[in-house]
Amino acid sequence: MKKVILSAAVALMSFAASAQVWVGGSLGLQITDPDYEGSKSITTFTISPEVGYTLNDNWDIAIAINESYASQDGESANSISVEPYARYTFAKSGIASFFIDGGVGFGSTEISNDGDWLDKSQTQWYIGVRPGLKLTISDNIGLVTKLGFLGYQKVEDAYSSFGFNINNSALTFGMYWSF
Repeated sequence: MKKVILSAAVALMSFAASAQVWVGGSLGLQITDPDYEGSKSITTFTISPEVGYTLNDNWDIAIAINESYASQDGESANSISVEPYARYTFAKSGIASFFIDGGVGFGSTEISNDGDWLDKSQTQWYIGVRPGLKLTISDNIGLVTKLGFLGYQKVEDAYSSFGFNINNSALTFGMYWSF
């Protein structure tokens, strides 16, 4: 039994030693000024830490935890979601790698209006793909940007949608550290 456990431990360590694990994520801040009269600006802050594993030159698997907080004149929304995904790198040129992330996300949003009728929670899920670009600036550091979303989204008691979203609110920037 000791030989089996020792063999499994050695196999796991050799697998992990050759592995390319990366951590990182992105931060976001968006201030929106609505056009309708009497409205105040909407401030949104997002943090999205990620951890991933490089399987080979073309494939990665990862999981991200996305938390977002938005507020406007006494109203606020706090969202958290978990998003496992797979990344396929389809083209490389020098330090640039072009990829597509395909994944699913599950989450919840808590909406508050200083005790008004909006106090409730909504669940959501989504499935889709996001194109992106990675710039490898050293052996251990990469800068990543993703733009858009093509897929299906469902928010409980609110809406469901299918389509392609490509605007500045769907643009993210992040940094990864590989070890």
